[in-house]
Amino acid sequence: MPVIDRYLEAATRENTRRSYQSAILHFEVGWGAFLPASADAIGRYLADHALNTSRARLAALAQWHQTQGFPDPTKTPHVRKVLKGIAALHPATEKSAKPLQLAQLERLVAWLDAQIAQASRVGDTRTGTTHIRNKALAARLLARLSLRRTQPPEQ
Repeated sequence: MPVIDRYLEAATRENTRRSYQSAILHFEVGWGAFLPASADAIGRYLADHALNTSRARLAALAQWHQTQGFPDPTKTPHVRKVLKGIAALHPATEKSAKPLQLAQLERLVAWLDAQIAQASRVGDTRTGTTHIRNKALAARLLARLSLRRTQPPEQ
């Protein structure tokens, strides 16, 4: 394999290649479209799959057109407007983690102390250093949160 081909192959992860192949297969076989596609076809595809078409499928279609030397219909104003309409009518619900509680942070610092002691006992300086750094970060956050808790709220 020539060197340039190895670089080109390495530029895209195998998982991405599989995902893109699956998206192209879904577009052609699952939805019954043809490639190269028009902006109108991409827009109808998005409209038909508004709630479950991911950006990855759109990226796969864009990449296919670009690598085959065709104009990219996914970047047209028509497709962008369809995407904007989908986003307006089906807003994505933002997932957020529960906030870290002070008690959890205190337990983390205690656990890191035990890990530092264990690493010291077995002479594992690399792991010990990593845990010392992590403890410093956690302790700094703990101090800031504790300080914030003792200050009166600003009016």
